[in-house]
Amino acid sequence: MDENSFQSFLNITENRSRIFAVIVAMVRDFEIGEELFQETVIEILRSEDRFDPSRSFMPWACGIARNVVQRYWRGQENAPTSGIGEMLSDLALVTAEGEADVWRRERSALRRCFQQLPQRMQDLLMLRYGHNIKGQDLADSVAIKAGSIRTTLLRLRGQLRSCIQNRVAQIGEANT
Repeated sequence: MDENSFQSFLNITENRSRIFAVIVAMVRDFEIGEELFQETVIEILRSEDRFDPSRSFMPWACGIARNVVQRYWRGQENAPTSGIGEMLSDLALVTAEGEADVWRRERSALRRCFQQLPQRMQDLLMLRYGHNIKGQDLADSVAIKAGSIRTTLLRLRGQLRSCIQNRVAQIGEANT
């Protein structure tokens, strides 16, 4: 492995979560996102000679991810209308271009907040977002009424969001 390939590998590894989040934001499906992430990695490695190391890796990698997702949508019957697809893509890229330090703090806070949840709620979140299980299958897996799943997930996401914001704010206060 030459130096450029090694550096590309390090960049991909360091930014995996951010690139994956951009892809999932565009396709709104974790399983498809994982497949498209793999395609994106291949494209990044194939295109590494076109990357200017004096520039930021994330916007370049997300541009490749965007192209991979757009190629995917062109082959789908249920592709979003061009305006919505473009808007999702633009929003995902703006989010990904945020400060890497903030991203790491938020990810660390998410991990801690997630661990504070009861095991049953951790299982629910992992099944839904980690394994992309939905609807009645999800309800059956965690023994929650199908009608309550959406509300439960909405509350859990809100609880996690609030916990993350509090932890990040505490870190920010400790650093000043």
